[in-house]
Parts: sequence; structure tokens; C-alpha cells
Amino acid sequence: MISIPTWFIYALLGAIFAAFSTIFAKIGLQGLNSITVTTLRSIIMAIIVFIIFMLEIKNIDTLFNLSNKDYIFIILSALFGAFSWIAFFYALKIGEASNVSIVDKSSLLFVILLSILILNEKITIQKAIASILMFIALLLLVI
Repeated sequence: MISIPTWFIYALLGAIFAAFSTIFAKIGLQGLNSITVTTLRSIIMAIIVFIIFMLEIKNIDTLFNLSNKDYIFIILSALFGAFSWIAFFYALKIGEASNVSIVDKSSLLFVILLSILILNEKITIQKAIASILMFIALLLLVI
């Protein structure tokens, strides 16, 4: 029997949820400003995450035990995440969901590159081949 790593299951669930999120957002964007949709989505997501956080009482202490470095990187992640959502929802408003999503997923190429440069992760032959195929897919979209 094949053993599937837990991280893979959660990553796959995240991808499935993101796919539904994109489809529902594309439908919801009709007739609305992309910033309005992004704002409302962010508020709803914050409420859901906060409820889940509050259900896990053990996590409350961690808010007060973070270092300045932790706060800086959390803030940077939030800033870039917000800019990412704003750009994505604007692109989704004016483009086809399938094309926008393919380009959006090119972030994987940037993650691989940055993980090598910043996190000193090693690139495997599988990652290299997958990256090349993803790059080719992007080229096919714009040619």
C-alpha cells in the first residue's frame, strides 16, 4: 500500500479549496469591484480563522511569545499575501478563470527559486522537470 504523507493531503485539500474559491469568486465578481470582493472575502476569512483560533485555546499564549523577527516575517507575509490577492482578483475580474489561475500558480516557480536562494533548499530532478513543464505551460498561454 502507498503511504501518502499528511502534508500532501493537506496541500491537495488546499488546492481543491483554492479552485472552488476561484470559481466562486469569478461568479461573485460579476458587476462588483475587485477590491470590494477582496475586502469582503478577507473579512470573512479573518472571522473564520479567528473562530478556529479561539477554539484552540492553547494557541493564545503563542501570540504573546513571538519575537520581533516573528512579527516582521508575519507582517511581510501578510503584506505580500494582500498584494497577491488584490492582483489576483483584479486579473480574475478581467480575465478567464482558467488562464488567470494558471498564471497565478506560476508562483510555484518563484517559490522554488526563492526557496533555493533564501532557504538553501536543494532542487531535485523532479522539481527541475516540473518547473520546466510549468514554464512551458505559461509560454503556451501567452503565445
